[in-house]
Amino acid sequence: MRFFYTLGLGILGLCLLSPGYTYATHVRAGEITTRRLSPNSLTYEITLTAYFDEQNGRLASDGQGVVPFCFGDGTTQDVSRSVRQPIGFGSSLNIYRVTHTFPGPGTYTIGIQIINRNANTRNLPPASLNISFYVSTTIVINPALQINSTPVMLNPPLDSARVGQRFCHNPAAFDVDGDSLAYRLSVPKDAPGSPCISRNYPGYQNPTQYSRNSESGGPASFSINASTGELCWDAPGEEGQYNFAFIVEEWRNGVLIGEITRDMQIIVLDQP
Repeated sequence: MRFFYTLGLGILGLCLLSPGYTYATHVRAGEITTRRLSPNSLTYEITLTAYFDEQNGRLASDGQGVVPFCFGDGTTQDVSRSVRQPIGFGSSLNIYRVTHTFPGPGTYTIGIQIINRNANTRNLPPASLNISFYVSTTIVINPALQINSTPVMLNPPLDSARVGQRFCHNPAAFDVDGDSLAYRLSVPKDAPGSPCISRNYPGYQNPTQYSRNSESGGPASFSINASTGELCWDAPGEEGQYNFAFIVEEWRNGVLIGEITRDMQIIVLDQP
């Protein structure tokens, strides 16, 4: 059984899409992390780490200087980009960081929407360039839990695979507080109409639909190890670009105290 230990109720923030945001086609992957700054306050540093397609969406990436953050307490803020760093292979690392003070103990889901994803993601039909990118992170603020920060993932959410070859990826999640981590698969999300309200993208197709038999000759599989976080696709059967999502749960003393959703992209090639 999974449950959140809460004092008070987290509020789902509702906000309207502001008219000044760039309608773009460039987001590959990303996630939100948080860090509580002091045990004496409810102020957190909140960071969106996002990866953009610079090769096919350069103008859109140029225009993404601001991203709307929804804090889950009924408030929102436009946050400016602090880092834009080319990382090769036509992609860039982008960081948006802000501090926010929550009104009191509770469970809060921080959500961020960017319009839109980059083009040609095969398992997000009919056209991924028309689908919003949405990720969220849930935190629990409770005096009994003391100070807490979400885990960080040391490996980026971009990778490549080969047709017919078993593909595995580990996010290398690390929790500075020593909390236990568990992993489960999820579905990429979009946010139709509002960046504060999300849904699982209804057209998502599991990567096993684009598979061939595993290297051992058995049935194709796509799974994540709940304990180690190792995600394996055995084996990709078709070239192309694919997105999928997984959740990192944070546990302390047998209680679920937070979770991060990572939206990840891989490119499958029919070559070494």
